[in-house]
Amino acid sequence: MTPFMPQPGQGLMRVSLLGPMGIGKTTALRSLCGELMAGSDVRNLDKGAHAKEFTTVGAEFGEIDLGSGERLQLVGSPGQDRFDFVRRWVLSASVGALLMVDVNDADAVEYASEMLTGAAELDAAPLMILLSCRTANGAQLEAFSAALMAKGHDVVPIVEADPRDRQQMLDALGVLASLLSLQSQTL
Repeated sequence: MTPFMPQPGQGLMRVSLLGPMGIGKTTALRSLCGELMAGSDVRNLDKGAHAKEFTTVGAEFGEIDLGSGERLQLVGSPGQDRFDFVRRWVLSASVGALLMVDVNDADAVEYASEMLTGAAELDAAPLMILLSCRTANGAQLEAFSAALMAKGHDVVPIVEADPRDRQQMLDALGVLASLLSLQSQTL
């Protein structure tokens, strides 16, 4: 049984995707689930925040087949602060989370720190890894990690993946699955 699969009667396991507006959460869901995902995009009326044509205003859902009949539900949350209640709900119902960031963005450390702190405050905090969605070299990744640690966070795994690339996203989920498996062995 994979680490994502619940014990009998516990239901389908969820992994959430979160990150700032425009980072690629909807793109990642589409690359993993195809067009059969349930989206919540509407025309973007806040072009000052981001120039993209559409934006997510609610939770987005998709499922992927892990093989042997096992399925994983993926839930994406909107990136805008005004929808933080949706993000908290999505995280509270998730066993794990991919926090998608651009480590080179000037606000990325502060954003990631806030998300990590918020997730840790939940009754059952999901296991979270950072997903570097834009090109970054080793020194940039190391500096980002060090900045998070300087803000008081433990070491958080950082995985690089292009949200448009299904295999890279599956690999990132594989890292999360391995960490969840290790976590369940230590409980």
